[in-house]
Amino acid sequence: MFGGSFTHKLDEVGRFIVPRKFRFSLGEKFVITRGIGCLLVLTSDRFHAIFQQAQGLGDPLSVLFNPEISRLYRHLFSEMVETNVDGQGRVQLTSELRAYAEIDKDVVIMGVGDWLEIWGAENWQSYKENSLTPEQLIRAASQALECREGGEQDESVSPPGDAE
Repeated sequence: MFGGSFTHKLDEVGRFIVPRKFRFSLGEKFVITRGIGCLLVLTSDRFHAIFQQAQGLGDPLSVLFNPEISRLYRHLFSEMVETNVDGQGRVQLTSELRAYAEIDKDVVIMGVGDWLEIWGAENWQSYKENSLTPEQLIRAASQALECREGGEQDESVSPPGDAE
């Protein structure tokens, strides 16, 4: 399980130090891809499980021609990078991934249970202020419980990563 958060600076080529507490759990190779407003860092096993679930969204023809399924595939796979930390504990973010997550210099890397997230420091601060309010957390918990119990989703709850 990943938990905690750390702030680091990118160097001139887009590298940052992966906190030591996360390195061992990530394994030798891991995947970085787009999340919602941030980047996701997933172990190879976790990413493979997500890929298997994505394959279950439709038959091969649906995956190619259903615009909604294609949208998910493009989001997850088109700019994903399989990578590892270098000898100094650093990982490099591609310019495309940095642009997507609006990461300029300061990054926040945090554990979120089964995965890590990488945020631009300013975006993370804004997200916390706008989306992690007590009211929003209570609504999110209520919606999660309803979904678990088979109820309808509350359309007034913003999707993860959306600030109101």
